[in-house]
Amino acid sequence: MRNALGKARAARVPRGAAGIVIGADTFLYFRGRLIGKPRTMAQARRYVRELNGNSHRVYTGLCLWDPRSSRRRLSCERTKVTFARLPQERLDRLLARMRPLDKAGAYALQSSTRDLIARLEGSRTNVVGLPLELLRRELRAFN
Repeated sequence: MRNALGKARAARVPRGAAGIVIGADTFLYFRGRLIGKPRTMAQARRYVRELNGNSHRVYTGLCLWDPRSSRRRLSCERTKVTFARLPQERLDRLLARMRPLDKAGAYALQSSTRDLIARLEGSRTNVVGLPLELLRRELRAFN
C-alpha cells in the first residue's frame, strides 16, 4: 500500500485539478519471501521455475488519493494462484511470449492462463495488476 501511495503521489496533477488519482502496486508472496519484477531474464526464468507446480499469493496495494483535499484510502487485495506443472521447454516458450521483466513474478495472467495457471482463488483482475472489484468498492466508499 505504501508503494501504491507513492505512485499516486508521483502523478503529475495540474494545480487545482479535480479528480482522484489511483495508484497500485503488485507483488507475489512465495515461501516466505516477496517477489516483484525480475531484473533479468535469468531471474525471470528462476521465478517461473520456482513457481512451477506450486501455489503463491498475489497482493496488490491500492491507493485512491484526492490531491485537492489530500484525502486518501489505502487497501489491499489478495489472490491465491496455483501454477500447473509444466516442462521447462514449455515454460521457456511462455516466458518468450509474456515479456516477463515488467511483471511481478515474471508472468502475465492475461497472456498465459490456459497454459500456466491450474487454479485461481480470488480476484482474477488482482493478478493482472488492478483489482477491479476492490477498486469499485473503494471508489464507492470514497464517494
